[in-house]
Amino acid sequence: MPGACPSMTEWHICCKAALKSEIMKTRLLSFIVLIVFATACKSSKMGEKVKEPFSSSKYFSSKRYWRSTGSGSSADLNIAKQKAQLEARKNLASEVQTNVKALADQYMKQQDIGDREIFEKSFEQLSREVLNTELANAVVHDHQTFKKENGQYIHYVAMEAHKKDMFRTLKRINASKTALNEAQRAQIDKMIDAQLAELED
Repeated sequence: MPGACPSMTEWHICCKAALKSEIMKTRLLSFIVLIVFATACKSSKMGEKVKEPFSSSKYFSSKRYWRSTGSGSSADLNIAKQKAQLEARKNLASEVQTNVKALADQYMKQQDIGDREIFEKSFEQLSREVLNTELANAVVHDHQTFKKENGQYIHYVAMEAHKKDMFRTLKRINASKTALNEAQRAQIDKMIDAQLAELED
C-alpha cells in the first residue's frame, strides 16, 4: 500500500546497500590518496627530476682525460650544436685551468722554486697559451639531439682532451719561452715530467 512502512526485511536490505556503498566510497578515497602520495614521492616541490644526457661517471674527467659537457637550444639545429660546443669548450677550459692551477700550487708547496710570484705568473701565462692551442683540438666523443614540442632543438655534447697531449704541448711551448730564464723553464719542465710519468702508469 502507498505510504506503508517498509518491512524489517526491506529495512535490512536498504541498510546493507547503504553500508556497502559507504565501504566502496571509502576504498575509492583511500586509493586516490595513495596515488597522490606516490606521485608526490616521485616529484620534488620544484617538479619532477629530469636526468640529462651524459650525467653518468663515464663523462667525468678521469686520470687520462679532461672531460666536459654542454647543451644548447635553438629553432635552428646548427645553432643549437654551436651553442652546445661553445658551452662544452668553456666548461672544459675551466676544468683544465682549475686542475692545472691546483697542480702548480701543490708543486710550489713541495719544492724550493725561488721567486714564487714569478713562477706562478709564468706558469699561468703558459697554461693560457696551451689552452688556446689544445682546446681547439678537443674532440666530441658523444652527442644527442632532441626536438621539443614547440619545434626547438636541444643539443647535448660531451667533449674530452687528453691530459698527456696537453702536458706535452705545455712542455713544448715552455721550451720556447724567451721570457723565462733557464732555471724557471727547468722548474716547469720538472713539474710537467712528474705529471707525464703519472699518466704513463
